[in-house]
Amino acid sequence: MNNWKMNELQQAIWSNKYQHENETFDKWIERVSGGDQEVARLIREQKFLFGGRILSNRGLDKLGKKVTYSNCYVLPQVDDSIEGIYKTCSDLARTFSYGGGVGIDISKLRPKGAKVNNAAKTTTGACSFMNTFSDVTETIGQNGRRGALMISIDINHPDIEDFIDIKTDLNNVTKANISVKVNNEFMEKVIGLDNNPMYKCKFIISTTGEEIVKEVNAKDLFMKLCKNNWDYAEPGILYWDNIADYNIVSEDEEFEYSGVNPCALV
Repeated sequence: MNNWKMNELQQAIWSNKYQHENETFDKWIERVSGGDQEVARLIREQKFLFGGRILSNRGLDKLGKKVTYSNCYVLPQVDDSIEGIYKTCSDLARTFSYGGGVGIDISKLRPKGAKVNNAAKTTTGACSFMNTFSDVTETIGQNGRRGALMISIDINHPDIEDFIDIKTDLNNVTKANISVKVNNEFMEKVIGLDNNPMYKCKFIISTTGEEIVKEVNAKDLFMKLCKNNWDYAEPGILYWDNIADYNIVSEDEEFEYSGVNPCALV
């Protein structure tokens, strides 16, 4: 029994994203079900379906292909060094090449104007590398789909205003979604619990002890975030304290989220 009757658009999506070379629909079901007849029956009857990377990639390893069965990944926070930044680029490229999407967090990158021990003397800031990561996403092909990238940053980062505004230029960071990690302290300033809307964004450079502090009006910054989200659909908001407190391993004191995957745009 086969309940699949695809229109032209559905057929094109299946052919471009999930069909391997010229395999028939029956061969495709046999491949993605792993030869399990019960699973194959459920797929035919439209009662069960795997995630996209399984539908595309299962069984291709037997043909020598390097693939992933997971749709999305999160990399460790980008390390505050040239080597760390381009290690992230390398990890992005490899994950995209297998068909996975990726989330990264740039909160550890030192803010604009901070001292660096190289020819530049000061850094161009965390946001200046966002297009670099976006370009990797654009460059690495994924057989009928482009890579998915999420870039997040903490509300405490002194470059937060640049981050919130970066996609108001439609030529910037065109191959990534972006989200801001907000916390209870910031939101209490926004809603006026202490009658003082001023919030300190602070960054301490671990190698030098240099401390960079930028004071912002929390209400104004939040309204900028909301306005840009309304006008440009980004940035999203990640309520980080809730994520940290209510995740499924929140009682493990050694566990800490690095960031979120591309599906976590709120």
